[in-house]
Amino acid sequence: MHVSVTAGTALPHDVEATLVRQGLRPYRWSAGPGEIFDEHTHAQHKVLFCVNGKIIFRVGGTDWPMRPGDRLDLPANTRHEAIAGPAGATCVEAFLPATGPQPGDVSV
Repeated sequence: MHVSVTAGTALPHDVEATLVRQGLRPYRWSAGPGEIFDEHTHAQHKVLFCVNGKIIFRVGGTDWPMRPGDRLDLPANTRHEAIAGPAGATCVEAFLPATGPQPGDVSV
């Protein structure tokens, strides 16, 4: 799977309920104006909705701008960074359940 931003896939006030219906555990966070998130990765696939303001995710030199209602799908272990817009941003995200053995798993 590749990185994608899908415009207007959910109403900002309904995002948490949408993710819960998909069996995920969403959480909400906010970033101040121009706040920068340095390059990093996540072990699991991230699904993120912008619910207020604007934010730009950068993956491999490509910018993925987001507005309220837009959905970002970011595959596991994808290096990315982000910067909040001039008025900041509020996002709701969740991680898809991992499949297969994970670090620290014990086999019997």
